[in-house]
Amino acid sequence: MAHDLKSYRIFIASPGGLEAERKAFSDVVDEFNLSCANVRGVEYKPVGWEITLAGMGRPQNLINTDVRSCDYFFMVLHDRWGRPTEAGDNPKYKSGTYEEYCVALECYDDDQPMRQLVLLFKAVDPSKLADPGPQLQQVLDFKQQIEEERTLLYDTFDEPERFGNLVRRQLDKWLLDHEQVRGNEKVGPPSPSPPPDSQF
Repeated sequence: MAHDLKSYRIFIASPGGLEAERKAFSDVVDEFNLSCANVRGVEYKPVGWEITLAGMGRPQNLINTDVRSCDYFFMVLHDRWGRPTEAGDNPKYKSGTYEEYCVALECYDDDQPMRQLVLLFKAVDPSKLADPGPQLQQVLDFKQQIEEERTLLYDTFDEPERFGNLVRRQLDKWLLDHEQVRGNEKVGPPSPSPPPDSQF
């Protein structure tokens, strides 16, 4: 095993209801480190709001600091959007997850350590789409926004195995990128979004 490991931090953002996916994410990253990355001189560290240290100040600002320290960003959405991070009738961000996404995007555009953003949607029961309610509707609106902007390629999953495979594929690609550019360059702009007729 390599003694000097190049460390990359991966932030995972998600609203409530995706605890199983967050756990699976950490498990896949840990397994990938042991089976593949460490012997090639790399270590990936999962980061999320759970590890943010308590302190004075707006809680979301503390989490955002952790986002800014990361090299990669995963956003996972299903049928919940979350709640605003500020009080008042017109908050700037409609959820903590969305604010984290915006911070990650700013870091990517501002030549900070952020190398890539990954967006995953968990499949929604079709019966919910006829009357989605405010939480799911915000997810659907965001998905439509991503499709219209065509600046970020997303993927979908319905089974835990598929989710794990998507995470591992990203890790495989990032490890290859590391070996090709030795961690000195970004991996390129986000890929364009799929056509608007994509479905959950």
